[in-house]
Amino acid sequence: MPAPPAEPPLDPDAAAWPFTADSPVIAGVARQDRPLAIMIVDLTGLDWPEIEPLLPVAREVAREQQMVPVLVVDLVDFRGLRGAGLAYDTLPNAAANAPLGAGDWPAYLARRRAVLLSKWQPAAIVHLGTRAEWER
Repeated sequence: MPAPPAEPPLDPDAAAWPFTADSPVIAGVARQDRPLAIMIVDLTGLDWPEIEPLLPVAREVAREQQMVPVLVVDLVDFRGLRGAGLAYDTLPNAAANAPLGAGDWPAYLARRRAVLLSKWQPAAIVHLGTRAEWER
């Protein structure tokens, strides 16, 4: 049996939705006199009513560490998140996509996490959600 095809290399620019390094939230923080350190704040597994009270915690932890928070969520509805004023990125919501058919969700989500790690190159990951399955 032939070997499965090799996965293509990660392309952070192609994966840069909804934000890129040019996001106004990130661009206003970047300065020549210091490196920009990203802190991924993993909020996966939570809905907006659970996320909203955690935003001050995410901001404070990032400020204490002199990092810029980037929220990672698996929400279906982004209205509250868009108004929060923080950079964010998304993972697919496994529960919402379950009716689409069986697949290897763990492998797919691991691949999406790898893309986000390549894209943001975080100095730290803080888990405030319920699905702490990131690999470094």
